[in-house]
Order: sequence, then structure tokens, then C-alpha cells
Amino acid sequence: MNRRAIIGSLGTLLFSAGAAIGVSRLAARKSSSRRAERLVSLTPAITETLFTLEAAAPLVAVSDYCELPPGLALPRVGSSLTPNYEVIARLLPSMILSDDSAGAKQRELAAIADCEVLPWLTLPQVVGSIRRIGQLVGHGAAADAVAERLDQRLSRKPPRDAPRALLLLGFDPDRPAELWFIKPNSLHGAALTAAGARNAVDHEVKGLPRLSVEELLALDPDLVLIMPTPGSSLEQQRKLVEAFGALAPLRAVKRRQVAIVDGSQSVGPGILRLVDALSSVLRKLRVSAPALGVVE
Repeated sequence: MNRRAIIGSLGTLLFSAGAAIGVSRLAARKSSSRRAERLVSLTPAITETLFTLEAAAPLVAVSDYCELPPGLALPRVGSSLTPNYEVIARLLPSMILSDDSAGAKQRELAAIADCEVLPWLTLPQVVGSIRRIGQLVGHGAAADAVAERLDQRLSRKPPRDAPRALLLLGFDPDRPAELWFIKPNSLHGAALTAAGARNAVDHEVKGLPRLSVEELLALDPDLVLIMPTPGSSLEQQRKLVEAFGALAPLRAVKRRQVAIVDGSQSVGPGILRLVDALSSVLRKLRVSAPALGVVE
């Protein structure tokens, strides 16, 4: 074997040994740091849950979309779908928390630190994930209490004669053909029924929850409840209701049963604020419907 071949072989052996050592060190670091001492949260609902449990002290970074208490600043590291791997790695987290959205980068994130992927769509999934977060951060009792409160409140069923309500996630008068609604098999869907209405969409929806105007007219719900863009003014909300009035064939429009529900769009523990807001609007619609509907 010539000198060049020997050097090449030695280089390959050294590279392989170095890679093996690196992998073993990473595995040792991950296995020894299962307790969440340095947390990265890539999902707003998970971050909200940590603050609700008063267990946010280990957070070293959050997603671009997480809300933080006033005065608190943490590095922003993308999202579960588009994480900033380089910044996350530099922070040396002991655990990364993410939801299981389609396209979430679990495998790539697991190369950096322990990655806990939590299902976060239906009520049973959210309740179970909150309990799991409590276990991971050593706040099991508090998490069990929050999960139980959510489960009890959001498991309430509406009466059989409850109105059929369509809950829309906003409404753009310039694009009325794009009607995004809250499907029953979701946490917001549970909030709607817990508030005392039946979801006008009475079947499990897979895929994008979007209606055409034709589908809306065929559905013809008793009530239409619109969640506006966060931070929209009262005047903007009134104009939204007026614009929706162009869909005059709907019974909800004819009977002035259209309302703005300016509640929380949280899918964490703050979802209970939406239940309260929905309950309030439903009571007002039963009593009276000034002008076209209710705008608070």
C-alpha cells in the first residue's frame, strides 16, 4: 500500500471514530438530560400552557408566534414547521417541545435535543398533552388540575333544541368565497358546543375547513358567529357584520342572528375565554338582535 493510500485510510478511520464519538456524546447528553432544564417551545399553545402552570422558568426560546408576558423577551427560533436549527442548537436545550402539525420537523430536531411531540387538535389530545407537559416539567398536579378543568368545561353538550351555529374564523368581504369555519372535531369546535350551540357542520372534517358561498347557502345555519382578526376595532367589526349582510338569503341574516365573537383564539388553557364570549353572545342573540346582529 503506498503512502497516499495509507494516509487516506487513516483519515477515513479518524473521521469515522470522530463521528462515532460525536454521536455517542450527543446520545449521552440527551439521555442524561431528560428533565426539562432548558426548554425550547415551538408552539404557542405549549408556551401558554407552561405559563399557566407557572412552569416557564426553564424556557430559553420560543416560536415566532408565541405570546410572552409584558417585559419578558426570549429568542425567537421559527416554528414547528420552520425551526431555526442553528439558533436552537447554540442555545443547548435539554428538550424541545412541539405539536404534531403535518410537516413538523421531529427527526431533525431530535438530532439537537430530546424532542417531545404533543398531539394538539381534539379535546382528548389537548387534555392528554397538558398532563404530559406537567410530567416533563415537574408540575404534574397543576397540569392535572388545568387538564381536568378544560375537560369538564369543554365536554358539556348543548341541548337538543340548541341553534345550529356556524363559527367562522374571520370574514373577508373582498373574498367571500373563502369562508374558513371551525370544524366540530377541534378544540374550538368543543368550545362552541360547550357554550350551548350545535355546530352547523355536524360531521368530522378532514382537511381544510373551508366553505364556498354555495355550500354556506346550502348549510343555512340558524346563527353565524364571526371571530374577527385580533386587535380589530369596534368600527371594523361593525363593517364586517354589515358586509356579511350581503348574503341576504341566509336565515341567520334575515333573522339578524349574526354576531362578532371577540374571544380568545387560543388553543391552550385560554380557550375557556372563548367559551365565555360565545356563551355571552348566544344569550344576547336569544334576547334581542339589534340592527343586523350583535357586535360587542
